[in-house]
Amino acid sequence: MNSFESHSEVLRLTQDLVSIESHIDAPGHEAAIGRFLVSWFRDHSIDAELLPVEGERANVVARIPGGTGPSLMLNGHIDTVPAGNMTDAFVPIIRENELWGRGACDMKGAIAAMACAMATTACDGMADTLNGDLLFTGTIGEETGSIGVKALVEAGVTATYAIVGEPTSLRVGIAHKGACFIRISLTGRGAHGSCPEEGVNAVSYGSRIIRTLETELRADLAKRTHPLLGASTVSVGRIVGGTQPNIVAEHCQIDIDRRTLPGEKKTLDEISQLVGEICDPIDGLTWRIEEMSETSIVPHVALGTSSDAVLAQAAQATCQQMGLPDEPVGVTYWTDGGHMAACGVESIILGPGTIADAHGPNDRVQTADLIRAVDIYGDLIRRILRPA
Repeated sequence: MNSFESHSEVLRLTQDLVSIESHIDAPGHEAAIGRFLVSWFRDHSIDAELLPVEGERANVVARIPGGTGPSLMLNGHIDTVPAGNMTDAFVPIIRENELWGRGACDMKGAIAAMACAMATTACDGMADTLNGDLLFTGTIGEETGSIGVKALVEAGVTATYAIVGEPTSLRVGIAHKGACFIRISLTGRGAHGSCPEEGVNAVSYGSRIIRTLETELRADLAKRTHPLLGASTVSVGRIVGGTQPNIVAEHCQIDIDRRTLPGEKKTLDEISQLVGEICDPIDGLTWRIEEMSETSIVPHVALGTSSDAVLAQAAQATCQQMGLPDEPVGVTYWTDGGHMAACGVESIILGPGTIADAHGPNDRVQTADLIRAVDIYGDLIRRILRPA
């Protein structure tokens, strides 16, 4: 690349980003990596700033202004999960053409590739020919509820189109499921374990609810399918109840993971009806249902971008031109793109790495895919912001 050697810089930058801890247990969480990225963008002649979200935590916004046409946002979350059981998680290393370290896959490699694609645009004289604004947004807290993307939208930072760099093995992701974490709380009546008929056992009724969720509701959800995402699902992740064996359980709490398809609504109402049919006829048993904060503070809606959408078509053309698979795919995980799409930004998911390597001890990304990602993002910038 002319005045900016993006292919070598993307490897250096990924390693720099991996070495900066930016997880929920790190001091300041994402504060250090945010400051680093702003400085990096400014060093490459790109305006950048921090937009405060919570305490020291701030989103990163970098911008290359263009004309009055459609705008393009390159987006990635700057937080990771903690090291967990990954050895030397924050000591990045390249071996056998793979870059290892926490966040290499999810998703500091994509952030580095996006930054390098923007720097190429800024340093090689392309910025003056853009028909619309080019932005990079680095959001905080995606791994812990996505408060960053909510704050970004509320601050008025938006675009016509957005590419979210979550790991898709460089495939064009146009769909993902929504997530709704639901808590059911039951309150019965305690009694001595030797005379259970005197009480109302909340755990017993909790077990009936679980059995109904996993038979009747699951069977119904299996009939709701999406061509790229499969079936709508429900899973019971946690149950807590009772105090000790000789006391009829007065309380029971059930936590549910409900994954939705594009267009599905009233998820809470559906489960409320199921619980009510079981519990309402029982004297001495009360219940409450609520969506948990992990998915309610920022609604974790499904993403369903049409394969005929402008950005999806452009991404397919780019991948085809580069000899990569161009058929759109769905991804199994939720992304900040779901929230942005719900707020009117046409969004796709496209990034290096595979989700199977994320969060665990094998967090890594192919160096060749990092280089390809720079070229893909660069080509999409040209297609969207410099149309023929």
